[in-house]
Amino acid sequence: MIRYLCPVDQSITSSCLWHSDLHVENIFVDSKSPTEIVGIIDWQSTELAPLFNHARQPHLLDYDGPQLHNLKRPSLPEDLPRLDIEAQREAKALYYKQALCSLYRTFVHKTNPRLYRALEYRESPSFDLLLLARNLLIDGEATYLARIVELEGTWTDLPGVATSEGKDRQYPFSFSNEEKAEIERDLNGSSLGMQAMQSIKDSLGDLFPEQGIVRPEQYEKAKDALCHAKEFIIREFARNQNEEKAWEEEWPFSS
Repeated sequence: MIRYLCPVDQSITSSCLWHSDLHVENIFVDSKSPTEIVGIIDWQSTELAPLFNHARQPHLLDYDGPQLHNLKRPSLPEDLPRLDIEAQREAKALYYKQALCSLYRTFVHKTNPRLYRALEYRESPSFDLLLLARNLLIDGEATYLARIVELEGTWTDLPGVATSEGKDRQYPFSFSNEEKAEIERDLNGSSLGMQAMQSIKDSLGDLFPEQGIVRPEQYEKAKDALCHAKEFIIREFARNQNEEKAWEEEWPFSS
């Protein structure tokens, strides 16, 4: 797969030095001329890697909402005047953040075309598949296999395939109907599992033991909350006694 998914544009595959943790605490400016940068710190995690692997929206933009693609500009809701005050405030706040992100992309497009091409590649199906492979231990095999099955209908649209010749342009995988059905079942199961974990995290809030760690003063509260979460999850997802038993045995948190 790798030869079909990697960028055809060689200018964004070359090695590049990139500071991956730029935020306001790492950038120093001249107090008399705030637009002049006089120093950048925290270089210890800097690495050499292909530009398409580095390129991303800077952390200092502090935006993680709905994404704008290419050079699209944001717009306020048409029904803004009819919204209540709080909804209007939220809509305007979103608009201003999206406008800043759009301005950044437009600036990059005009001043650094190579970086802009890398940003575009990161929004492509090719990069999605590379990212899924990198996160295989997190998202699981089912998600990746399902994407591979879906890819059959759009295989020739991949830039890496479009530039190939002869047999190299053919979809290289074959799945029987039974295999496709099994992949779909696994995908649904994986999705339910992630929904279950997310519902636990949402219900526990600050009590959720990130990386298995709970603050001493919150231990008993977290333990009690996880016990209630376990009862809810079993009631919500177990369809029979065998599944209830499986949840009891595989529950990852101490009871």
